[in-house]
Amino acid sequence: MIQILLCDDDHQIRAEIEKQINNQILICQYDMQIAESTASPSVLLNHLKQIKQRQNLYFLDVELKDPEYDGFLLGQEIRLTDPEGIIVYVTSFRDLAYKTFQYHVEAFDYIVKDQPDKLSSSIARCLRDILDRMSSQSASLPGFQYFTFKAGNSLRSVPVDDICFFETSPKAHHVILHGKNQRIEFLGSLNDIAQRLNDRFMKIHRSYIVALDKIDEINLKHNTVRAGGEILSLSRKEKSKLLERMNTEGTFRKP
Repeated sequence: MIQILLCDDDHQIRAEIEKQINNQILICQYDMQIAESTASPSVLLNHLKQIKQRQNLYFLDVELKDPEYDGFLLGQEIRLTDPEGIIVYVTSFRDLAYKTFQYHVEAFDYIVKDQPDKLSSSIARCLRDILDRMSSQSASLPGFQYFTFKAGNSLRSVPVDDICFFETSPKAHHVILHGKNQRIEFLGSLNDIAQRLNDRFMKIHRSYIVALDKIDEINLKHNTVRAGGEILSLSRKEKSKLLERMNTEGTFRKP
């Protein structure tokens, strides 16, 4: 789930942004939640230190009246902890690209807050564009932390570290993601998924893609792999490749 953190010292504007974000989460069934909403940069930064998850989404007021931080300085500080975080600036000014360049803070988008009639559509577009980017982003990129996909009418984002394996579903053209305390079926194919994953994953059988660091055991006699507490088939063709990868990147127990 994507965590959203807001910082704006205009209570009315912040409340409206919260409302519009929550509306979009409800309407579009986005796998997101507002984790922090505050007028204080220090409160936001303290909250950020307490959560392990990175690649969060931040809505920051540019014109913060805090004695230590304006929006750009806050963005700089966030980058030290969450370098791949997605920052959206809320501002009264339209053209601030030169400022983000000056402060070395990449901003995904700007939302003009003195246009209340457009605030709803701006936030809706912004969230949609962010999730579109995440869903098309290759897992081979250094900052990739989520696997984003459409499941039914929802757009889901699962931390890559939580994924054990993917398997083909008995339902035609569907795949099942097996993760930490979750099992999600969605429309897709293993071949398409494999192209989006980095080298932490390997297709070990026509029916399975497994996270190498989630493998507990390889049974060489029966050509199976245990991952996430389940037994998966291992094709003879892929066995030698898997053994080579595991010997290079980690250890496993031979039964």
